[in-house]
Amino acid sequence: MTDSLKVIDFKDKKFTCGGRTFYVQDSLSFNRFRELQRISIEFGFSTTFVELFKEIQKAYDLVQTNKNWGDLAVTLYNLLHGVASIESKDAAALRLCALFISEADEDITVFDEAKMKDKIECWSGELDVSPFFHLAASLVDGWMPAYNITIRNTSSVEKAKEQETSIKNS
Repeated sequence: MTDSLKVIDFKDKKFTCGGRTFYVQDSLSFNRFRELQRISIEFGFSTTFVELFKEIQKAYDLVQTNKNWGDLAVTLYNLLHGVASIESKDAAALRLCALFISEADEDITVFDEAKMKDKIECWSGELDVSPFFHLAASLVDGWMPAYNITIRNTSSVEKAKEQETSIKNS
């Protein structure tokens, strides 16, 4: 078994990884802020397993009812596009963090996609991802309340389905 992953604390405002020192910034340049807006939308609307399941269920229901093939095509296209975008880049949460975390020699007035990928690659070698996810969630205004509502609603739907199945099986 390999050594455990290092858990960092962003309150310290700096950490080391791969022999490099990273600094957590409290502010952003205009260029990085523009990118923050784009990535925040992606992070906020990224699909979860539950959402993916719901979309597949919706497509299945459309096939079963032979209704509205246009809606089916749109649903399937959105699923394909969503999965492809997840596979093609680093997680939005990590990219959000990379906007606020820089090395001493990094120009914080510019957004550099290659530098972002390099930082994420370095972090992935020895750091636990949880603090990065929590930082990203705190950066996207309104994400946590929306996430909590989604979890609560999903839980309610699952309980109702379980009760319905239990009644049918009785």
